[in-house]
Amino acid sequence: MVSCVYTGKGLVKVYWEDIQSKVEKIAPIFARLVDALSPDKSFPLYLAYYAYGDLKGDTISTFIPKENGGYYRLSDPNAPKDVIKHLGYGKASAPLAMLLEKNLELFIDLKDERITIPRIIYKPGDFFPLTRILSSKSNRVYAANNVLTLASGARSVFMLPNIGCALHHAGLQRDYNVRSAAPKSLYDHWDVFKEIAHSEVSGCHWRSCLIYFSEKWLNKINDEKAWLNLKLYLHELAWGYSEFQRNLFSYDFVFSVIQKKRNLKPNPYLVDTARHLFSTAIGASPGFVPAINNDAFPLDVIEKAYTEAYGLKKYAPACFHPKHFHFEKDKELIYYSLQNPSTHVFSPKSRRISSTISDIRELEHIVRIFVEELSKKDGVCSDTILGKISNMVEFLFYHNKTDRHRIIHSSDLIPTHDTRFNADSGFASDAKFVRGCIGIKTKHKSRG
Repeated sequence: MVSCVYTGKGLVKVYWEDIQSKVEKIAPIFARLVDALSPDKSFPLYLAYYAYGDLKGDTISTFIPKENGGYYRLSDPNAPKDVIKHLGYGKASAPLAMLLEKNLELFIDLKDERITIPRIIYKPGDFFPLTRILSSKSNRVYAANNVLTLASGARSVFMLPNIGCALHHAGLQRDYNVRSAAPKSLYDHWDVFKEIAHSEVSGCHWRSCLIYFSEKWLNKINDEKAWLNLKLYLHELAWGYSEFQRNLFSYDFVFSVIQKKRNLKPNPYLVDTARHLFSTAIGASPGFVPAINNDAFPLDVIEKAYTEAYGLKKYAPACFHPKHFHFEKDKELIYYSLQNPSTHVFSPKSRRISSTISDIRELEHIVRIFVEELSKKDGVCSDTILGKISNMVEFLFYHNKTDRHRIIHSSDLIPTHDTRFNADSGFASDAKFVRGCIGIKTKHKSRG
C-alpha cells in the first residue's frame, strides 16, 4: 500500500510542490532547474523511509518499505499497482533516487572474512544510480553480480572500546531484548546496534529518507529538449563521481614507476594499503571517523545503551563510522586501520612472519617515499590531485606499543591530535582499531 500522508514510515506518494522546500536546502541548483520546468501532478515522486540498518537494496532489486513494517521487492509481481506503474522501470536494479535525510552506505560484505568494505557513503543531496541517465541507450552491463549492498545508515560502524564481555552484554539482552551474542569482532557490532535501535525500549525513530523519481521524470530527462539542462546537471554529477576511477590507470602506473625508480620491493599487501591511503586522502575511498551526530546511525541511542545497560565505565563509548574525506575543508583526521582492512584489492601478504608494528613501520616508509616523489614540483604528478594531496596532507601512524625508532606515534596521543575525543573521559588507546592505525589530515597553513 502507498500512503499519501506523511507518517515518517513506509512509502509516501508526493509531488514536487510538496517537497520543493526540503530539496532546495540540500540541492539548490537541482531545485532551481526543476522549478523552471514546473512538473505537475502527472510527475509523482515517492518518499521512502528506511529504519537504521535495514537494507535499501542489493544487486537483485530494490526493497520498498511498508508503513506497518517489513519490505517487498520492487520486482515482486504482487507489489502495489501504482508502485509498479511508476517505479517498475527500476525493478531489475533500482529507480533513480535522491537521498533526502541521513546517510546510506554502499558496501561489500565479506562474511567469511568478517569484514565489510565501505564503497560509497551517500549523504543528503546525492543521486543514485546515475546509470539510468548516463547509459539509457546502452545494453552493456559492467557491474559484477552480488557484490554490493546498500543499507540505511552506516553498516561499517563499530565502537572503539571492547564490548565483547558476555556478562556486561547480558545487560543489553535484558534491557533492550537483544538476541545477538556479545560481539567477537568489529564486524559484529552492527548487528547489536541495529537490534538496540529497533527495540521498542530505545524509542528510536531514526529513519533515512529517499526520493524515488517516477518513470515519467526519466523519460522527460532523456528525451525532451526542455529538460536538457536538468540532464546536463545530472551528467555533471556523474562525471564528478567517476573522476578518480577514470584516472585510476594513470595513478596505478605512477605508483609502479615510483616503486621501480626507488627500488622498492615491499610486501605487496602494504603497497596496496599505501595506495588505498592516497585514495582515502583524495576522498575516493571512505575512511573512518569518530561519530559526533546521528547522521550515520542513532549515536545517542547507542551511547545511552552502552553507558547504562552494558555498564561501560572505564572508556567513553566512542563510535566510528565511514566517511569520505574532503581535504580542502575537513579540519579533523580520518582513519584507516591495519586491524580492520578495507582496501578494495587483496594482494597476498609476504610469507615472512611480521607483527603489526613492523608492518606499520614498513607502511610508513612506503608512504613517505610516495609522498617525496609525488610532491616534487616538476614531477609527473605536479599539477594533479595526487601532487596536491602529497603537499597538503600528512599521514600520522599510530600503535599502542612504544616504537624504539620513534617513527610511530603512541595511540595515547590520538585524543591530543583529534579534538572530537575528550581525553578526560577515557580513550581506549589499546583498542584493536588503533593498534596499527593511520590518521590522515590536512596540514595547517602557516601564518605570515
